Amino acid sequence: MTATMLDGRARAREIRRELQARAREFTEQQGRAAHLALLAVGDDQSALLFGQQVTRVCQAVGVAYSVTRFAADVSEAAIRAQVAHLSNDPATDGVVVLLPLPQGVRQRMVTEVLTPAKDVDGLGPRNAGNLMLGFPSFVPGTAEAVMALLQETGIALRGKHAVIVGRSNVGGKPVALQLLRHDATITICHSRTVNLADITRTADILVVSVGRPAAITGAMVRPGAVVLDAGINPVPGGVVGDVHAASVREVAGWLSPVPGGLGPLTHLMVIRHTLFGPTP
Repeated sequence: MTATMLDGRARAREIRRELQARAREFTEQQGRAAHLALLAVGDDQSALLFGQQVTRVCQAVGVAYSVTRFAADVSEAAIRAQVAHLSNDPATDGVVVLLPLPQGVRQRMVTEVLTPAKDVDGLGPRNAGNLMLGFPSFVPGTAEAVMALLQETGIALRGKHAVIVGRSNVGGKPVALQLLRHDATITICHSRTVNLADITRTADILVVSVGRPAAITGAMVRPGAVVLDAGINPVPGGVVGDVHAASVREVAGWLSPVPGGLGPLTHLMVIRHTLFGPTP
C-alpha cells in the first residue's frame, strides 16, 4: 500500500481566492485594510517560521499586518500591556500570540487580556471554553486545517477512532475537540503515555502534533489509516514534520506531507478568522 498524499496546497489556493475577495470587500466597507497583529516573544524557530508564513499570506491576500518582537527575557507585564493595547486598538482586527512562549511566561497571563473578538487563533480562555462547550468560537488554525484535509478524504468521521498524539493548547486539545464534535471517538496521547505504539495502531485517524521529527514511524500506524502530520520542525534546508514519512507512506491510506499538507491551510485560518469572524 502507498498512501494517497493529502496536499493542502490546492485547497489553500481556493481559500486564498476567497480571502482576497473578502479583503477587498472589507477595505471598501471600512475604508481601510483589515489589520492582523502578531506578537513574537523570544527566538523559537517554529514560532518565528509560522509568523513569517502568516505575514506572507497577508501580503498575498491584501491584509495589513504588524509584528511586535520581544526578547526572551521580557517581563510578563510588558507582554500583557502590549496585548491589551492591541485589543483596545480599533484599527486592529485580529491578534495572534506566537507560541510557544519562553519558559517563565505563562500563556494564560498573556491571553486573558486579549478580547475574545480579536483572539483569532483561539488561544484565550473564552474561545477555548466555547470550543469545549460546542459554542461558536475562534478555533486554533491547526484544528481547522485538520478538519479541512479530512474532508478531502471523503471519510465519515462518526464512530471512527481518532488518536491525537500531543496535548498542546494550540494543537492536540483543539483537534480532539473538533473531532469529538463530529462524533469521532477520541484518544489523546502524550509524553507520559505508556505503550504509545499499541494505541496509535488502533487509530482510523492519527493526528500527530508533538514537535519532534520522526516521532511516528510506519510500524506505529494501522494499515489504511489517515495520518495527519501537524509538525513544523526547522532543519537545515527546510522543515520536516513529526511523522517519518518514508515508512508511514507504505502503511497509511492517506498522509499529509510536510511541507505542503496542513501548513498552507493553518496559515490561512487566522487570516480567515480576521476577515470572517468565529467558526459557528
